[in-house]
Amino acid sequence: MLRRLWQILGPVICAALLLVALLAIYPNKLKHSAEEEKNDAVALTHISFKSRAKKIRALSDKSQNFVPFFGSSEWNRMDSFHPSMLAEAYNRSYTPYLLGQKGAASLTQYFGMQQITSQMTNKKAVYFISPQWFVKNGANASAFQNYFSSDQMISFLENQTGTVDDQYAAKRFLKLYPKGTLHQLAEKVAKGESLSSFDEGILSFKRFLALKEDALFSQLSFSNSYEDKIVKKASKLPQPFSYQILGELATSTAKKATTNNPFNIDNNFYTQRVSFQIKHLKGAQKKISYLKSPEYNDLQLVLSQFAKSKTQVIFVIPPVNSKWIAYTGLSEDMYQKAVAKIKYQLESQGFTNIADFSKDGDKAYFMQDTIHMGWNGWLAFDKAVAPFLEEKQATPHYHLNNTFLSKSWANYTGQPQDFTSK
Repeated sequence: MLRRLWQILGPVICAALLLVALLAIYPNKLKHSAEEEKNDAVALTHISFKSRAKKIRALSDKSQNFVPFFGSSEWNRMDSFHPSMLAEAYNRSYTPYLLGQKGAASLTQYFGMQQITSQMTNKKAVYFISPQWFVKNGANASAFQNYFSSDQMISFLENQTGTVDDQYAAKRFLKLYPKGTLHQLAEKVAKGESLSSFDEGILSFKRFLALKEDALFSQLSFSNSYEDKIVKKASKLPQPFSYQILGELATSTAKKATTNNPFNIDNNFYTQRVSFQIKHLKGAQKKISYLKSPEYNDLQLVLSQFAKSKTQVIFVIPPVNSKWIAYTGLSEDMYQKAVAKIKYQLESQGFTNIADFSKDGDKAYFMQDTIHMGWNGWLAFDKAVAPFLEEKQATPHYHLNNTFLSKSWANYTGQPQDFTSK
């Protein structure tokens, strides 16, 4: 009987032991490679977005200054004036490391940050805040689960110290991913309970496996993204650098790219995403509001992490295409109230570096599509962000207010400065 069991289970056990042995001898970290790091910086894949090894390799490389650009789908709008293009073409002192995916919002970014807290400490960052994130139910559960990795939870659990922020983050995780990895330990944190020595042992072992797997499988993903997406286009931009010349080029380029619709949005976007449903979209956004949302609380988690890491960060707030607003009935007044609420949450806690473009949706060729910046919008973005990243900034003095984690703030619709927690 024992021999028969060994014949059945022996190969499985041997394979498992070989895998453990392979992982044990495989290095935890990826070796620095300027080419691979630049490829990862603009890959915008699930792997590059979730991999701790890839992010740490680039953000810890002292020979290059990779700066994390947190956001969602806007980084995919890679026309010739995209931040990565301008940084390459004009030899900026930084290279954007793009961290964004369609549907990603503050909670996704917060858990991703847990993997790179050391690489964020006393460094700079760019954080793109889209008011469209602030819908009634907040972050989409499917999108959150899609961009979540076990290593993010391991990192969070190792970083947490039982604070109000930690408890709130654990509760939000359990709401959006109730049976996600290590949810039993997340439940303890949510209740304010301490992790036992046994729990910490489990975390240590899982961290060992996660680091090895990440480093191993990250080596198996190949791309030539930077050369194809960035270098070829950047080489065609005019020299020397001039905002006036770039502005003229952006306008002429946009005119040629927006000829098949009345909204001045990219032809391909209109054809593939809008044209077939255009009649149904007229007046379709009249009832949308961004004033009540748990996203305000999720944003507070991000601010808490920036404060802990003493990260110098500039926040970017985009507009909506004004012609699209008029057609769909989205309330401009509501949009501006949401922006005011976001800015109050930032500024009242010391996050005063804000590039607010929320009123620029009517500027010529500022938007590439309905809600994403492009062409002249990217140039305006560059005028605000490049000096922040290239010049020395005053040491920030953050003073967090936990009332921004409350439901009363999430649902508050009055004047932000009049808010009092109830």
